[in-house]
Amino acid sequence: MQLSASGEDYLRAALVLSSRDGFVRITDLADYLSVKPPSAVSAVKKLAREGLVCHEPYGRVELTGQGRQVAEELHRRHETLVAFLTRFLGLDERTAEEDACHMEHTLSVETLSRIVKFLRFLEACPAGQPRCLKALVHYMATDSLPTSCPQECSDGRSGVEESDNLPSQADMDDGGEA
Repeated sequence: MQLSASGEDYLRAALVLSSRDGFVRITDLADYLSVKPPSAVSAVKKLAREGLVCHEPYGRVELTGQGRQVAEELHRRHETLVAFLTRFLGLDERTAEEDACHMEHTLSVETLSRIVKFLRFLEACPAGQPRCLKALVHYMATDSLPTSCPQECSDGRSGVEESDNLPSQADMDDGGEA
């Protein structure tokens, strides 16, 4: 079964709303996803045909066992990306939530697995936040390496040089078009 990005959004929304409110109605889904109720009805009908939700007209929307399992996996992906974006890239919660909503539909299982391993490593590291992450936080704020950065980090350079493989900051500011 291959769900569309929209279908994944509805499933995850149903999980979040049922966890928060104890039940889910079409109007709740529509409000949560900022869509019109007829759009939510159409999406729920598709999910019901896939066996992921149960819904009677004008009744509550309930996740099936399979639907809950899929929704929980989608939610884990989303929360992992939000944690990565906020804790390690320093994005604010709102931006991280919006970006995670886009990224969660396109990242491969392998890429997400590597992000999860990276997060687990950093949480388990007995040294606390590794020096490179402290340096990254400084670099994100100032566009320069901290003076405390060890010589082997900077290799004698005073800052991070532009790479031929990466867009320049000006390109990124212009929407990433190189």
